[in-house]
Amino acid sequence: MATKIVYIFFFLIFFQFESKSNEQVKILENENNFVELNIIDKITSRRSIEKINIKKINTLKDFEIYVDKCILDSRKGILETSALVQIKDIKNPSKDRVFLFNNWMFATNAAINAFEHPNYDIILKNCG
Repeated sequence: MATKIVYIFFFLIFFQFESKSNEQVKILENENNFVELNIIDKITSRRSIEKINIKKINTLKDFEIYVDKCILDSRKGILETSALVQIKDIKNPSKDRVFLFNNWMFATNAAINAFEHPNYDIILKNCG
C-alpha cells in the first residue's frame, strides 16, 4: 500500500514539472504573429527594424524572406528567441532561385547562424 502511494506521489510530481516546463516554451506559428529583424546596410551604414509576419512571403530590400516559426524559450532563466528563416535573392534572374539562408536565427547569439551577405546583415531581434 505504501509503495502505491509513493508511486502516485512521484507520478503527480513528474506531471507537475512537465506541465511547468511546457509553459516556458512558446511556439509562434500563426499568421498573426510577427518577427522583428534588424537589417543593416553595410554600404550606407543604415539600420532598419522590419516587422515580418510569420507564414507569409515578404519582400525587403533585395530579398524574399519567409519565416516559418518562432520559438520563445525561457527554461534556462533567460528568454532565448529563435526563428526558422528562409531568405532568397530577388535580383538573381534564374528561375531556380536557391536559398541564401535557410536555417535558425538566434536573437541572443546572432553569431551562431549569421546571414552573411556582401551588402546586408540580417539579425533576429524579437518575436511577437
